[in-house]
Amino acid sequence: MSSERFSPNQFRHASSITHPSEFRDGRWHTFTPRAPVERILLGRRWLLRPGLTFTPYANPTRCNAHCAFCSEELARIDATRLSAHTPITDYDRYFAALDRAWSELRGFEMGLSLSGLEATSEPEWLLRLLSLLDAHSALFAERVLYSNGSGLATDERLVTALARARFDRAEVSRAHFDEKLNQRIMRFGLAQPIRRSEVFSETVRRVQREGVRVKLVCILNTQGVATIDHVERYLDEAEALGVEHVVFRELSVLGDIYRENRETRWIATHRAPMRALMDAILDDRGHTRAGWTLEGVTSGYYYYNERYRRGRIEVTLEGSSYVAHRDAVESGVLQKLVFHSTRELCGDWVPNSQVIGCYD
Repeated sequence: MSSERFSPNQFRHASSITHPSEFRDGRWHTFTPRAPVERILLGRRWLLRPGLTFTPYANPTRCNAHCAFCSEELARIDATRLSAHTPITDYDRYFAALDRAWSELRGFEMGLSLSGLEATSEPEWLLRLLSLLDAHSALFAERVLYSNGSGLATDERLVTALARARFDRAEVSRAHFDEKLNQRIMRFGLAQPIRRSEVFSETVRRVQREGVRVKLVCILNTQGVATIDHVERYLDEAEALGVEHVVFRELSVLGDIYRENRETRWIATHRAPMRALMDAILDDRGHTRAGWTLEGVTSGYYYYNERYRRGRIEVTLEGSSYVAHRDAVESGVLQKLVFHSTRELCGDWVPNSQVIGCYD
């Protein structure tokens, strides 16, 4: 493991990297956290990681896709229930509680990460969330939507509202540009127009025209994009769309902390190693694949990234570990905040873990 350490939010420039394997071997273990900040939430003392992300867990409906790798269907051994199976029902109570949670966190350094199931699947819920966000405009330094693009394709109000709400970017998932291959992996409901390639392409272009930056997200797997040749073909298609940012994510390390189910079996069968891809682009002798330029590397508490430039596109290669996430969560310092459909704020994706309390 590398003796080099990362400071939070520090980007280590390519000029300082002579042996990339030192960082690749260390991965997220090279992260050095900032000192935690004490906050009183619902009358109790908590330690929070400054700069963490706050996620209003987006499940106003069941998801309109059924991705083979869906992390929201992974049941951690210590979980008694899954948020994915408890949709938001009473909007008035939900948003009143979220308003109270955001008010109590006023002045704390954090970003908004809008994810969970599909935040755009019920437009009225998302529009109401964005309206509440307007009342807390100073709260979040960065605002990111994670989406399969489905609602953006069918309700023109949403893109305009995201732009008005000053979202930094929309990270739009697409496993493959080939429509049939993508459907085999992402499994959209047949009523979802976004499953068609032409609708997906036009949606991405429209989001960009409205001024919201698009980052395409491709999960590496052996049924879709797995090799350097696959990656480069994907990037060529992305560049033709005018996209300037693409992230390729390795299926996260699960360890032995999840119950076996359909998703864990699929992940084990179809995992494509990020390390092989990194070594194909930049080997440990410093040889870089033609057309690629390393810009630098960074690390978080459960992820490791390498950032490259290929043509007009900034490319991020990312590996992560849900085991490292679980360990960090149990360290006594809350690493992120998740507001669940039960109106409970937790320091974890698991709704019965690190429960701060209910804001009803």
